[in-house]
Amino acid sequence: MPVAYSYIRFSTVEQIKGDSLRRQTTASAQYAAANGLELDSSLNAQDLGVSAFSGANFESGALGKFITAIDEGRVARGSYLLVESLDRLSRLPVPDALAIFQAIIGRGVVIVTLTDMAVYSQERLKTDWTPLLIALVSMSRAHEESAVKSQRVKAAWDAKKERVKKNKEVMSTRCPWWLKPSDDKTKYEIIEANAETVRLMYALSKDGMGSWSISRYLNALEIPTPQHSQRWQNSTVQFNLRNIATIGILQMDQDHNGRTTTNTFVEGYYPPIIDKTLFYEVQAGKAERRRLPASGGGRAGQCHNIFKGTAKCGYCGSPMHIRRKPGINTGFLYCAKSLQSASCVGVSYNVRQLEAEFINFTRELDLKQVLGDGAGKGSVQAKKSELAACAGELEATEAKFNNLLKAVELGGDVSMLVQRMREMEYATVELRKRNHALKAELESLINVEQIESSSYENMNALMEQLESKSTGLDEKLRLRFRMLTEVQRIVKRLDLFPGGLWHSIDKLDAMAAGLREAGYDEERIEDYISSLPTKPNRDERYFVASMRNGMFRMVKAGDVIEVDTEWTSKALELLKTRREFANEQ
Repeated sequence: MPVAYSYIRFSTVEQIKGDSLRRQTTASAQYAAANGLELDSSLNAQDLGVSAFSGANFESGALGKFITAIDEGRVARGSYLLVESLDRLSRLPVPDALAIFQAIIGRGVVIVTLTDMAVYSQERLKTDWTPLLIALVSMSRAHEESAVKSQRVKAAWDAKKERVKKNKEVMSTRCPWWLKPSDDKTKYEIIEANAETVRLMYALSKDGMGSWSISRYLNALEIPTPQHSQRWQNSTVQFNLRNIATIGILQMDQDHNGRTTTNTFVEGYYPPIIDKTLFYEVQAGKAERRRLPASGGGRAGQCHNIFKGTAKCGYCGSPMHIRRKPGINTGFLYCAKSLQSASCVGVSYNVRQLEAEFINFTRELDLKQVLGDGAGKGSVQAKKSELAACAGELEATEAKFNNLLKAVELGGDVSMLVQRMREMEYATVELRKRNHALKAELESLINVEQIESSSYENMNALMEQLESKSTGLDEKLRLRFRMLTEVQRIVKRLDLFPGGLWHSIDKLDAMAAGLREAGYDEERIEDYISSLPTKPNRDERYFVASMRNGMFRMVKAGDVIEVDTEWTSKALELLKTRREFANEQ
């Protein structure tokens, strides 16, 4: 008994709710039963919600897989392919649709169209080609119908986009999860409970929390999630933190074929729930954390160490890792090498002492000198110039497009002018993308400049809040993340010397040998060598702060040590030597 396969296709998922699937399935079963065919459903040859006008059903859908099955021998020659009509196979232009038709019958499979009971096989067409004429007419009609429908849909979509841009007309009842359509469907209204959750995300991100930590924070508070998710996910938080709909902008990012574009932004389409300054401040903070090597990627955990990523061992250059002890409300920073028993100083730096010394040190800094007076303004001015140039080029390109349009109206060479108009339209789209991106970058730069100028004052205020007994645990977590952010904005590196300046026995022996060669007597050498420290001493701890503008300061017990003193000169020379030695290893 010959085997038959039913191929079922319709263009939109919504048609599943209608009668199309049942109708096509029933017709196939009835034909197979009436003509002695065994209906095989093992291949599941169905393209539900797949377009034949774009050729997706052949290129990546079930129809293409059916042809592959023929080539692999899973569908035998002489089998039947049952379709409602030829437009189920393809709505491509006639040459392309005919190629698909021939690919099937050329492999020995018979095509049957169930609406008119027409049978198409390679053997029949060799002696009677009139069915092929009918097939060609059907293919042509199918393509023309889809082409006209596509043009109408595109025209309607374009008209709707124009109304949205000009009149802020509500385009769809679908909207961000913190909004809902009004009862008369003419505007969007804010769902305050959901909007407050989004505002909390932005506040936490501004404080320096990463998306992973924010998702944990929201889950701990048992805040309801969007839609049907049971828990907040990192990806959901990230999406909300970069969604420009929060500041009221609609990005019309799909054309009538569902292809992603970015050529149309409608300001003021949605009611904003986030201030623009905060939005771009958060984008700048996220970009800065990705850019700075000290940030260590995402912000997670409890943030016990506000010097994460910036604190290094001054003796060997390795990172400093925090270790906490039960019952003690502080942590201790150890050199990573010392924790691995890899021959470095095993003396720790008390985190709370380091915080207090660092804050005391920052109070004495000259803010303009640290930030590099005018450096940020130069970046902002350069970005403004770049934006102005882009805006000028965009205006010129739009003018060229309008001139081409007038030339078409006056009866010029239409084919050439249309090609040029397509080129100009593409260039305009790209320039609009660029213009929007530059505006966002400029906003970020302006916010970064303002943020940096207040970082020092912020740290002092934050530390006071952290030390306050009235501050709750949740608030302290947020405060510590903010402290971490502020530190990384102004400090490139902190080299810690928890044991102060001291000399190993080998170093002292080498110094003594050098003094002997220089002609010093043994008594003077011994007096000098014996006066030098040979063991780490926590009371002599200090750190070297390297600021982001290239300036550095040595800090001992919270006080800045003048760089031209003999003590600091020795310490800096020792730091340089040990770094060079570590790099050679």
